[in-house]
Amino acid sequence: MKTLGFVLAVLLMAGCKNDHPPKLLKEVEVRKEGVDGLVVSVALVDEDDKPTSATGLLLIEIQGISSKDSVFTVSELDTALTEASFRPLTFGQGSLKKKMLGFETTPIPYKTSTQQQDYQKTSKKGLMLVSFKPDGGPVLQQTVTYEY
Repeated sequence: MKTLGFVLAVLLMAGCKNDHPPKLLKEVEVRKEGVDGLVVSVALVDEDDKPTSATGLLLIEIQGISSKDSVFTVSELDTALTEASFRPLTFGQGSLKKKMLGFETTPIPYKTSTQQQDYQKTSKKGLMLVSFKPDGGPVLQQTVTYEY
């Protein structure tokens, strides 16, 4: 039954394609994946706050905060997206849970850093800078905090 619902949702979204350009990174969520990686999910909306997709470049920079409160880059990811890269995803938790068209990265591993040892001594919280540059449009950005 769940599979049928998912298939119907995909067919409905495919039939109701939004061709308007994105104006905002509406949702950016981060979750832990495995012992040393994070998965990032993003959703775009147009000027009417309706979910949309786009072709463009997604850049994610994961920053750690050292025990001395200095910020340093732990890992970066950049990937080219097409409209076909987007699929129905669930954002939010509990009563705020909703399905939206979005993109989800593969797990982003932490790269070895000269500050990695110092990072291990922190509360494992940090900042994530997410930018999306749609073809022919302005850069959309959002900064979120994460806990690892």
